Amino acid sequence: MHDNSFGELAVQRGFLSLRQLNECLALQHRLRQQGKHTPKIATILIKKGHMTVEQAREVIDAQSKGGAEPPEEGFDEIALADQQDLSFGAVAIDLGLVTIEQVDQCLMEQRVQRENGPHHRRIAALMVDKGYVTSEQGKMVLKVQQKKRGYELIPGYRILGLVGRGAMGTVYKALQVRMEREVAIKILSPKYSHRQEFVQRFFREARAAAKVSHANIIQGIDVGEHNGLYYFVMEFVEGRTVGAILARGEVFEPREACGIVKQVASAMEAAWTAGLLHRDIKPDNIMVTDTGVAKLCDLGLAKAMAGDPDETDPDFAVGTPDYISPEQSLGSEDIDIRSDIYSLGATFYHMVTGQLPFSGRDAVAVMRKHATEPLVPPRARRPSLPIGVNLVIGRMMEKNAAARYQQPGQLVRDLEAMVAGQPPPTFRAALEQGPVGLASGDAKSPKFPILKRYRR
Repeated sequence: MHDNSFGELAVQRGFLSLRQLNECLALQHRLRQQGKHTPKIATILIKKGHMTVEQAREVIDAQSKGGAEPPEEGFDEIALADQQDLSFGAVAIDLGLVTIEQVDQCLMEQRVQRENGPHHRRIAALMVDKGYVTSEQGKMVLKVQQKKRGYELIPGYRILGLVGRGAMGTVYKALQVRMEREVAIKILSPKYSHRQEFVQRFFREARAAAKVSHANIIQGIDVGEHNGLYYFVMEFVEGRTVGAILARGEVFEPREACGIVKQVASAMEAAWTAGLLHRDIKPDNIMVTDTGVAKLCDLGLAKAMAGDPDETDPDFAVGTPDYISPEQSLGSEDIDIRSDIYSLGATFYHMVTGQLPFSGRDAVAVMRKHATEPLVPPRARRPSLPIGVNLVIGRMMEKNAAARYQQPGQLVRDLEAMVAGQPPPTFRAALEQGPVGLASGDAKSPKFPILKRYRR
């Protein structure tokens, strides 16, 4: 059986989404590269909970009628497993409690037990015995488990699939039942749910997202706790992060990058007007939809500039080292919107050059360079960049906050002018001698963003 044809047919029949298929194909590819046992795609989809055994059999039957190869070796072995055990394993994987290899090991042991006699232990008990999950975690998985695809992890929200995992938790695509709309639900990782500082940060992100409404900010919808799970419901955005695009080795065209950065700057201005400072602007926190709309997300480090105490450690510099402002890297408490402008400038730099502004052997070395070393001009790394882009990034990343753009609105005006092929107003007087905008050094720059790269 060919994995691609199986997956395509499963998507056509509505058993799973294209994103779920791509996720499992990527996992299969990683296992193969690591030299590990590589299950067929049907097996992975079942174990991940994206399909039931019955649905997989239906796809295989349809393939057989079309003259495809017979079912893969090992599929019957999965079919022999109890659907409830498979569902338990899938939910445990989705919650980030176990790996697919650990589920495989338990299923194999269960199969041996079944062959040796009529009685065998359930996968939940095997996982607890092996130390993969605690008894309490096993009970939590059992609470959210259902035999059918699409279970209610949080009352009123039916889980449709896994979106991704971050440092603090897991994000799911879900259906808000009453409103009949798709949403994203972020669940705080169980290993952090008992630590008050992480719970406070989690709720701070939700409050920050709900505090400001803007087309370029992921909108918060609901927040709460259920059965020991802390959750944050937000707007669902179909697209990719700028970080994911850069990770593929792609470099943004100047006009495209200007359009995205302009939208993020507009979002920052709205947040700042509402009294919020993001403090962790970076490519991974910028989503871009397939229509080219940029969305600023992850307000977990956001700080209200009045009336909301900062819960972070005063001796710890919050932010991401590769994009952190000099004042943040030094642990200064006296930071403002200009710090976010610097981080957006570092992001802009990475987008158009394909390289980080500074690199070092560790995070401390990188932060030290942000604070002390001169910036290599973007055009030194990509000579075709327009002079205007070079100047704007340089202004955004000035070491001295007083020399940067003082408000996002100033940056937005310069970016709008460059997208329109005009010199940025901030530098117009100094650049009257020659063309700037996006006409200089980038004559072949596309007029509109290359939208296909944002599709999952």
